[in-house]
Amino acid sequence: MKSRGFVMLLILFTFILIMTFFFGDGGILEIIKTRSQIDDLKKNITELEKQKELLIKDIKELETNPMALEKKAREKLWLMKKNEKVVVIVKDKNAKTEAPALEKSVYKTEEPKKDTPTDPPVETPQK
Repeated sequence: MKSRGFVMLLILFTFILIMTFFFGDGGILEIIKTRSQIDDLKKNITELEKQKELLIKDIKELETNPMALEKKAREKLWLMKKNEKVVVIVKDKNAKTEAPALEKSVYKTEEPKKDTPTDPPVETPQK
């Protein structure tokens, strides 16, 4: 009888140890989940470092090249010269073909019309 109680106690103790090993704090499942989070964070860090390098490159370009500064101002702030009109071609998201679409603004210089106000930029969907 004592040996049977000892065996049951040993089985219970082993079961508790196994459950703690898998599901407890610092258990295998938590370690696997934490490693997955670490891998995701490392990928995120790599992407952010690439973005940082591109931004540093853009900053240096903007500081040294006045044409780059003008280009950014035109694209981001919709600035235009006095005799220009902005034509924006918008990529159609519902298009079935994979034809390359322009997503940048196109600036065209025209002769100013007399006594007409400057029209704001107009977005037209590409078909």
